[in-house]
Amino acid sequence: MAEAALELIEVTFRHKISSPKFFKPWNKRQGPGVFSLNLTLPKGQILGLVGPNGAGKTTLLRLLAGVIPLDSGTIKLNGDDLNQRPEAIDYLLRCNVGHMPEQVRWNGSESVLETMKLFGEMREDKINSKKLLELVGLSSKLNDGLDTLSQGMRQRLSLAISLIGSPKILLLDEPFNGLDPVATKSVEKMVKQLAENGVSIIISSHHVSGMASFVDRLALIHQGQIVAEGKISEIEQDLGLSDRVEIAGTGELPNFEKLLNKNSKLLSSHHSSSKWEVMIFQPDAKLMSRILENGHTIDFWQPKAPDIVEMLCNATGLEIEEIGMEINPVSMLPLRVRGEEE
Repeated sequence: MAEAALELIEVTFRHKISSPKFFKPWNKRQGPGVFSLNLTLPKGQILGLVGPNGAGKTTLLRLLAGVIPLDSGTIKLNGDDLNQRPEAIDYLLRCNVGHMPEQVRWNGSESVLETMKLFGEMREDKINSKKLLELVGLSSKLNDGLDTLSQGMRQRLSLAISLIGSPKILLLDEPFNGLDPVATKSVEKMVKQLAENGVSIIISSHHVSGMASFVDRLALIHQGQIVAEGKISEIEQDLGLSDRVEIAGTGELPNFEKLLNKNSKLLSSHHSSSKWEVMIFQPDAKLMSRILENGHTIDFWQPKAPDIVEMLCNATGLEIEEIGMEINPVSMLPLRVRGEEE
């Protein structure tokens, strides 16, 4: 693995929840958060952070951005243990990390350009505001007031501001919200270019359909814990979701009980009077020949593409409805801790 830009070791943070008592009206109890979390972000790579609602994604990104302090654990920035300078952890993170929150309420009559300049002054960075706004596709909106911006335009402004100071680590929380397909592809391309220039990036997103094509690594989070992390191919292998083939044909459904060897397995089967389709785990090299030799027609044969939602279902034990995305549910790994809120 490449050198780490950011490393978390046994990091824990728990939200404080109001729990008033008769003699302690301001009493608070410990609530959900992230628990004994370990994660590594290699330099110049893109890490996709995926989890169901309330998994702890936003909490984790706020910790990394220095917005909220950790309760325990270690954060290393470019190999330096920030715990050795506890009074400066938040400051060092804020200086080195660009953070795009999920939602920013951009309201007011100030123009887009004025807003960029104001944030540049706050960070004491002599930025080329017009260049950054052009980079995110807002060059035609420089003099438009914040109140006039669409949701997609507000997202682009948040992205531009996160790039102030040329951060080497970039945290993007739901950057594709409100973007049309063309704008989404544009942001994906920009993220890739930033990574090629050495920026290390974490993207938290429910936009998982295209994530497999541009992230280098994936981290699945649930109930405040990382339940799977690594390259997508590694996670597939670990969860038993690799080496699968989708096959479809016309006519009668083949008798796969007789056609499959002992190492293969029929995972799913759908058929009607004229068509059939199946998914096979670890088909051997001669399976196609055996199907054809038995008088059946094959119209479609293709390896099953990586499916991040299916991985999440498998790693968390959640059903499709609980995750909120459509895919066949697969069961699961046991979890060690209780609920988490973002």
